[in-house]
Amino acid sequence: MTLYRIRFELCSSIVTPLKGDTIWGHIVWGIANHEGDKAVQDFLEKEKSDPPLLVISSAFPAGMVCRSLPEPKERKDILSPEKYSEIKKDKKIKYKSADDYFMEAEKISEIKKKPFESIPVMHNTIDRDTNAVLEGALYSTEEKWSGFIDESGNFQKVDWDIYILSSLDKDRVKQLVEWAFEYGYGADASTGKGNICIKSDAVPVTLKKKGNTYMALAPFVKHPGSGLSNIRADIFVRQGKIGGAFASNLSPYKKTVILFDEGAVFTSNEKISYTGMLLREIHQDKRICQAGFAPVIPIE
Repeated sequence: MTLYRIRFELCSSIVTPLKGDTIWGHIVWGIANHEGDKAVQDFLEKEKSDPPLLVISSAFPAGMVCRSLPEPKERKDILSPEKYSEIKKDKKIKYKSADDYFMEAEKISEIKKKPFESIPVMHNTIDRDTNAVLEGALYSTEEKWSGFIDESGNFQKVDWDIYILSSLDKDRVKQLVEWAFEYGYGADASTGKGNICIKSDAVPVTLKKKGNTYMALAPFVKHPGSGLSNIRADIFVRQGKIGGAFASNLSPYKKTVILFDEGAVFTSNEKISYTGMLLREIHQDKRICQAGFAPVIPIE
């Protein structure tokens, strides 16, 4: 299997976080829209195999990857306010330069600004009785745009990278990602949110490091018998909903899943390129699946 990188631009505000399992779901919908149900069934059967056909990471600011969860350290000394402030600041760093891990990455010391800027947007209030705009009844909401406001007050865009581990060729990988994002990404895509523009081909990347300590690049579950040990991870609860043609289903909610988040660190006695598995039977409709696997990279 080859690990590819694809770069894209967020051309609108966004609502749904760019998590690997959600992006994978968009890829499945892209196949369904272009190639039909039979192609989806074939794709899912290959995803159930070992190794799966395609495993996708979460998205990271261009030239960056997620930061590995640091190892807890016992502190016996009393921290000064300055040292405590430094520790808190360090904990807020979410990304590291991809140059630490990949031959092809540009070197970035750190991302100095948040990758998203919350921008207030004014809206009119609609009278429910007359369906007309109420004069002077404005309200404000905040939208998340990819980028930051620099010292001069100008908005600077931030591009994003995703990593795809697959046995498919680079043209097919790019096609699947383009199909995934062609109608927008995540919540409120029908109103223009999550408009994603692909900016590069699928570029193979070469790993710099070796060893038996790995970092996950997307949310995942631990596969029974995987042999992972010393797992250090944050977890989160995924309470997914089905969409698209399934949105009118009497039961729109998937079963609740607990996932290890990207940045999880663990050891493996075997050389691996991914971890986790495809989750099945997470809804009363047996066709529906959930991505529970992630590309991994050695970090030692």
